Amino acid sequence: MQVELIETHRLRGERVRKLHCHIWLDMGSNPEVMATLGGTWSREKAQEKMRWNCEQWERYGHGQWMFFDKATEAFVGRGGIRRVIVNANEEVELGYALMPEFWGKGLAVEIGKKVVSIAFDVFCYPSVVCYTLANNKKSEKVMQKIGFSFEGNITHANMPHVLYRYRNPSCSAA
Repeated sequence: MQVELIETHRLRGERVRKLHCHIWLDMGSNPEVMATLGGTWSREKAQEKMRWNCEQWERYGHGQWMFFDKATEAFVGRGGIRRVIVNANEEVELGYALMPEFWGKGLAVEIGKKVVSIAFDVFCYPSVVCYTLANNKKSEKVMQKIGFSFEGNITHANMPHVLYRYRNPSCSAA
């Protein structure tokens, strides 16, 4: 099962594809966006990340969606679920990133809620994790607004992060 197109109240999301390479690179090379995501990407790094995200779709039927404003068609950002290793455990991660001009408008929460509902209702995952740098309080607040609960402090990419989890209320194994 794949959910290639999704909508929120204000946004339209489409499965990430190679045709999105130019906006993927624009986002990955933006210093403001990438300040809390491991630093800016070179063209090669962006291509590697794009390949990995496309492989998530092929392997699991989900991954990142590219989000566009319904009214203007402007590129807003990306978000989705991916299989990742966190603290030596395979997890399903909610990831999101927005272009700076769309920060502070509730769009990350809108994306996150929609993506988590797909993780639970379509893929029946028992839980989804989300993590950010320990000093990224804005992203941490987004996680809380979506419904995630603090689970603990972790080290990811050799840096201190906070780990949050959202348990599927419909899954007895959660």
